[in-house]
Amino acid sequence: MRVDYQKRLVPVIRYLEQHFNEPLNLPEVAALAHLSAYHFHRTFKAVQGETLADFIRRLRLEAAADDLFKFKQPVLNIALKYGFSSSQSLAKAFKQHYGVTPSAFRLCSNHQQFAELTRSSKIGHVLRKTGNAIKPVAAYTNSESITWSITVNTQHFTASKLAYIRVNGPYGKGYEEASQRLYQWAGIKGLANNTCIFIYHDNPEITPDEKCRTDICLMVPSDTQTAEGIELQDFPGGQYAVMRQTITDVSQYPRAWDELMSKLIESGIESDERPCFELYHSFDPQTNHADVSFCTAIK
Repeated sequence: MRVDYQKRLVPVIRYLEQHFNEPLNLPEVAALAHLSAYHFHRTFKAVQGETLADFIRRLRLEAAADDLFKFKQPVLNIALKYGFSSSQSLAKAFKQHYGVTPSAFRLCSNHQQFAELTRSSKIGHVLRKTGNAIKPVAAYTNSESITWSITVNTQHFTASKLAYIRVNGPYGKGYEEASQRLYQWAGIKGLANNTCIFIYHDNPEITPDEKCRTDICLMVPSDTQTAEGIELQDFPGGQYAVMRQTITDVSQYPRAWDELMSKLIESGIESDERPCFELYHSFDPQTNHADVSFCTAIK
């Protein structure tokens, strides 16, 4: 059955529009869309075009801008009201988002001054397009423009045993030493050419960076004996949506995951609870170029 992700997220959007300035219980919010918290952040970004954190931050900035213009409150008061730790924190976010400082924005006493201020700024661009209300703007990023041939296939993986080393910390960091230890052991065992996958267990919007768990794994025979520091786990296999890409820079990994989820959303295929993983067909340690399949579980 095809899943309408746009429709599923409507209750979430309506809830966030009313409660954006309150503490967020992400599992409860994900449940409004009948999605697991694990997959929710990528689904949300694929549908909305911005992360959940950016969506909430934008709503808070829009509310702050409205208060500054209408009520002329001190910047610090507005910052604390909308969840910023200081006036400096709000000023940085406000300037990045709108192109003007909150102090300058607050000083506008009428629409003529407001028009002068906003004529060449980001917020002026938004208002000229949408009228007097402050509306969403596209995210400003420094990400590299990449042209990929994007093909997503479904693939069934056979259940197997994995030898792995657990890395705790921000995704994409601290992998080199663990990978070297795993491959030194695998070389002695004659397993170094076995299939390598990286399993990601946590949703980084729920779990602090330092608590995120990555398993660097090799598929091994079921009777494999491991050494100290190397563990075994079962790989359940099953159906996955798979997108294979050549990666030439580490910054491209998040982009690839976003592309895969976007294609999944377009297809209406429902995600499954099993963790996603990257399957490495080849990797050049000199250039960090990799031939990788990005795999997310589906029902």
